[in-house]
Amino acid sequence: MNKSASILAIGDVHLGTSCSGVPEDISSLGVGPEELTPSAAVELSVDFAINQQVDAVMFAGDVVENTNARFEAMLPLEANIRRLLHAGIEVIAVAGNHDVEALPRLANLIKGFVLLGAGGQWEARMITKNQSPVAQVIGWSFGDKYVRQSPVAQLLAKPLETPSIPVPRIGLLHADLNASGGHYAPIRQDELEDTGYDAWLLGHIHKPSLETLSTPSEIRPFGYLGSLVGLDPSETGPHGPWLLTIFNGGELHLKQVSLAPLRWEYVSVSIDGLEHVEDVQDKLLAAAEIFIRQLGESDTLPRALGLRVRLEGASAQYDKVRNWIASDNWKTMGRVIDGTAVFFNKIIDSMELHLNLAEIAKGDDPAALLARRLLTLQHDDEQTRIMLEEVRAEMNSAANDEIWSPVQDHRNATDPLSDNALRDYLLQSGKLALNHMLTRNGKSHQLWKLNDSKSNVCPA
Repeated sequence: MNKSASILAIGDVHLGTSCSGVPEDISSLGVGPEELTPSAAVELSVDFAINQQVDAVMFAGDVVENTNARFEAMLPLEANIRRLLHAGIEVIAVAGNHDVEALPRLANLIKGFVLLGAGGQWEARMITKNQSPVAQVIGWSFGDKYVRQSPVAQLLAKPLETPSIPVPRIGLLHADLNASGGHYAPIRQDELEDTGYDAWLLGHIHKPSLETLSTPSEIRPFGYLGSLVGLDPSETGPHGPWLLTIFNGGELHLKQVSLAPLRWEYVSVSIDGLEHVEDVQDKLLAAAEIFIRQLGESDTLPRALGLRVRLEGASAQYDKVRNWIASDNWKTMGRVIDGTAVFFNKIIDSMELHLNLAEIAKGDDPAALLARRLLTLQHDDEQTRIMLEEVRAEMNSAANDEIWSPVQDHRNATDPLSDNALRDYLLQSGKLALNHMLTRNGKSHQLWKLNDSKSNVCPA
């Protein structure tokens, strides 16, 4: 099957920001901080588009961070758009909630840069190759920072005219998919399906989801492009633009190009049987090397990799390992592996207390009471749910205090009072309290010996 055209689709860029979590001394690993920015990611994407001679580049909104973006964000964007246009590549964008003012200004400044659907009105643009139509892009842009109605419902009520020449129709939109209400153009999956378009490429959510949200028919992909580079350590996994290939028969093929210069990942490291706390560092570095080797077999290695390590398992060195984590000495453990600067962003204590909870729970002292509570939290029954509801009621007013509103508005905010979050919090706190009780009362050594069954070990 012959290729007829190709389009490079770019999700949220947020120019004007820097990626949080990068060590201040990253340059000591041979990587300049400027190489890991959203601006650098755009540069790499434009290089790829020009080298691959794609026919168009599309931006799905939030290209810049601030509505009233300043020169530090706009200048690199303008320069790269001009590079694309000079190479004969069409550039199409829709505005998101962050760049509702900035992108229209840029469209007025750069001849040939197309902003689709300005002012909240649906608009279509035909992409051509050798003066022949190859695809139609239909887009809508935020006209205000907050949009509380579904723009797709507006499109279904007043559809755009179907092209006289049959070509794939591709929707480009910045919106909140399957959200119940909300301020950022809430839309539903069934609305997208009802349009009958061949693909929907979405911006707004930073986790790429085109694979998981694709329709049963593989030739009709839709979902989130994701952020161009992980803007903070929670944005794990591959990031980069998506290459949409259009074949002569109208079939579409979509593939992510992992060009992000910075990548974030979680890795798990077991401390089972650890004899010396000094060995933790060796285990972390070994895990980093294994991850880089495996990644290099299937993907492009980034300039830098930030790892968040979950320490799991049980060891007699539990307290010493916890003190080592608290010392922050691991923050200086950066290494260059196969040309990638690897650093450790966070060490997560998911270690187990090597204690027989069932045995401890047989007593009648405070430690026994706490052990019984921890055992309850390991199950998912009515007693557990009652416990979580009681804790949620106690913490609700504090969690919803106005002081936390900036955190709640963060792009990757999570619910601190969800069942999973509360369970993790209670297990972690209870584990530390129980260890302190037993150590203080001199029972710890005896209870280590009682642990003959993993089923009774206290999890993190």
